[in-house]
Amino acid sequence: MKIKYLVLCILILSTSCYKNNLYVQHEKMDRTYLASTHVGTPDPRQKHPPDGQTLSIAWDFPLSIFRENLDMVVTVRFWNNKQDVFCDKIERKRGNKVYKFQDDTIDKSKKILTYKVDVFNEDGCLVDQWKHQFWKELIEINKDNDIKIIDLDENQVF
Repeated sequence: MKIKYLVLCILILSTSCYKNNLYVQHEKMDRTYLASTHVGTPDPRQKHPPDGQTLSIAWDFPLSIFRENLDMVVTVRFWNNKQDVFCDKIERKRGNKVYKFQDDTIDKSKKILTYKVDVFNEDGCLVDQWKHQFWKELIEINKDNDIKIIDLDENQVF
């Protein structure tokens, strides 16, 4: 009997009170993305199904945090090392947003490599963050404004 109470106490104490406020899911979009594939209904989109990826973001903030006028900044980096940044105002305490990246082009340049979601309050303080496991800050090398041309014959900098 004591063992049951001990195990129950350990289980209760081992669960933390921390709750994630952000939930992010990255999915491939193809024929199985369409509901008509699963239920067998006629759908004209079955002839040309979507091709690409989705980034689904859901949130559930406590009311005390939500009242701080939250903004969400989503940074998505693609396989060609270009990145898109999306800014959205969070207008509800609980909600979701889906970003779709169609891959209808031949070069397939919109394949997601990694992503990061930041939520800031009205003071600009970071409230919550979700990073993909491969996320690292982008290091930009040889920007045009940092390059100096040196003429070796005259030792002058232009």
